[in-house]
Amino acid sequence: MHARIPQIDFSNADGLWIPRWPQMAHRLNGASLFLPYLEPYLIRVMKQARPILAEKAPDLLADVDVFNRQEANHYKVHAAYNRVLFAQYPGLEPFDAEIKADFERFLSEESLDWNLAYCEGFECSGLISSEFFLQEIDDALGGSDPAVHELWAWHLAEEFEHRNVTHDVLRTVAPGWLHRLRGFKAFGEHLQSFTARVSEHLMAIDRERGRIDDDVLAESEAFTRREGRFYRPRILKILMPWYSPHPRPTQAPTRRVLDAYPEKAA
Repeated sequence: MHARIPQIDFSNADGLWIPRWPQMAHRLNGASLFLPYLEPYLIRVMKQARPILAEKAPDLLADVDVFNRQEANHYKVHAAYNRVLFAQYPGLEPFDAEIKADFERFLSEESLDWNLAYCEGFECSGLISSEFFLQEIDDALGGSDPAVHELWAWHLAEEFEHRNVTHDVLRTVAPGWLHRLRGFKAFGEHLQSFTARVSEHLMAIDRERGRIDDDVLAESEAFTRREGRFYRPRILKILMPWYSPHPRPTQAPTRRVLDAYPEKAA
């Protein structure tokens, strides 16, 4: 596991970057909008856990350090792409201010145990998103904007690579099945609502501009149903007391993306 950073030119990037599946494009755009605040939040929570890890599980510290470097790289590159979104789609500033305030509030008002469970909830979902994006939907991504496609392929490959870190930290610092489930629920209610609202905003703008028509929406609904069939059984596994991300093997598409970038720290 190591930190990588791609050199991606977003100067010609298109916010409607998956023409055949605008709902997915704009949901991921919503995720990109929160990442410059979520990723620093993850780093700060992991740093708060370090003194406990140093005492209870010092072998985890090296992985936490790489995790933090990866997340730092993620939010910097997403911030560059987000400047494209702000230029192409008016009205994103209130969403940006809202999500920034949310993560500041979590750090100031919630306990370390709560924040660790929230972090693991997010990382559980990131693992599934990685497998779906990199292994299942090449056909849906046909014609996608190459710069934004590369952004998400790189990010999600590293999400898979560091899939064990927050799980192991939570298990060390604040173990417990129900506690982990509460974190998954808190993450889901918070970020899924946020990305849905951002996506609706972006979709409305593109419909008004005539960039999304009924034929595209009909085709993309089939992709969305396929997404649900992929996610549902994997989410059920997350809800089980014995859930662990450790047994998941790195598949060839993920390995190809990881091997495409030399090591470079934040």
